[in-house]
Amino acid sequence: MLDDAHRAPAWRLAGAATAIVAAAALTGCGGSGESDEGGSTAAESADTGAFPVSIEHTYGSTEITERPERIVTVGWSDEGTLLELGIVPVGIAESTFASEDGYLPWDVAKIEELGGELPTLINTDNGIPTEQVATLAPDLILGVQSGMQESEYEDLSQVAPTIPYLDQPWMTGWQEQTQAIGTAVGKPDEATALVAETEDYLAELAAEHPEFEGTSFVIGTMYEGEFAFYVEGEPRAELMKQLGFTPAEVTDELHVADGQFYGTLSMENADKIDAQTMVMWFNTAEDQQRIEDNEVFQQIPAVRDGGYIAFNDPALAMAVSTPNPLSLPWAMDEFVPELGKAAQGQA
Repeated sequence: MLDDAHRAPAWRLAGAATAIVAAAALTGCGGSGESDEGGSTAAESADTGAFPVSIEHTYGSTEITERPERIVTVGWSDEGTLLELGIVPVGIAESTFASEDGYLPWDVAKIEELGGELPTLINTDNGIPTEQVATLAPDLILGVQSGMQESEYEDLSQVAPTIPYLDQPWMTGWQEQTQAIGTAVGKPDEATALVAETEDYLAELAAEHPEFEGTSFVIGTMYEGEFAFYVEGEPRAELMKQLGFTPAEVTDELHVADGQFYGTLSMENADKIDAQTMVMWFNTAEDQQRIEDNEVFQQIPAVRDGGYIAFNDPALAMAVSTPNPLSLPWAMDEFVPELGKAAQGQA
């Protein structure tokens, strides 16, 4: 439920629809963690002197004594980070809300590039199924971008070394996520380089769009008739800041439940939304049209003045909702030009 911060994943408020057509109609059983061509197992690619390592997280710390060879990811976007480090996991969390076949298009493209097999899908919508994870015989379980409960962590730790979220559920930044995963698989230096490369990429985008600098923003969706805007520290809000935007003052007035990644504002208080740029996600085009037809919504300054943009593509919503070094380039080609229009009042 949405009032359970540990259970409510980021896609619940991503504005993602229930399905999209995946980039390729690929089928198959779980991957072996090996690759015939460009991909590699963690054992093949890790620094032999990197172990043992210890990863600090919300439930304490996890020690990894040997190079993992079979990795399962149960956190959203953890698999993308792992793939960008050149490792194909044997099992991944199924994308039930942004893909018809459970695989995200940027993951599929990268797995093909690495010459790997599609991993086994694990449905985590109602919790993490420990028994299914155990059947994959993992030697490392990653739930860095997740809301893994302590009981789940304890159960999974009986199967293999497990890394849950680092501080708050669904609030691990992509930089910290990348570094933690890189350390866990024996690739800390590659992870550091990947973070720097991705930060440079975002900085270049910001430099190409000086109109972003200092422009106030809100980013969110509608939930049960109220605005739900993502708070500072949440990956989507942090991405906007990395591009040069500044949180609007209204974000200080939101009602944010303890441990939650979004704050709410009633429609009757829509006039308080003082953002110059307003980014919204919707489940469907019909939902979007219904809200946009609301007379109160139409009076929001950003909507009235050309600073409002909206998206209802679930794949794009997922790519931006759980950003990582693999999904960001996939999303920015569409996302940034629309932001540019909004920042200039031309949306």
